[in-house]
Amino acid sequence: MRRVLVVDDDQDMRDLIGLMLRRAGYTTVAVESPFLALDVATTEAFDVAVLDWSMPGMNGGELCTRMRESPDIPDTPIMILTAHADQETRDRAFASGADRFMTKPFTLAELSGAVAALIGSRT
Repeated sequence: MRRVLVVDDDQDMRDLIGLMLRRAGYTTVAVESPFLALDVATTEAFDVAVLDWSMPGMNGGELCTRMRESPDIPDTPIMILTAHADQETRDRAFASGADRFMTKPFTLAELSGAVAALIGSRT
């Protein structure tokens, strides 16, 4: 079963994303902190990482950059999932190394389709 790392400081959003992805057939590990995400991502393998943009201490772009720079994390596809729909945030997300950018709100079909496409792009 494919594994997805979900990083969002909002408990309700972590629960919603995790539920949606589990319904689509994925195994999820959800964490509330970008710092915890770095620890988890260096000790466990994931097929995709879904990162929120706005988090305390480190935003999703900074986390994405750190994941891309880490020799301990393989070339995991990364999607930024955020309420920020502006072009500047989108540009910053891709500049940080994100493979995909999706805005909230989203549907189960959109989320599971994006995750499936990211997994398919690496196989």
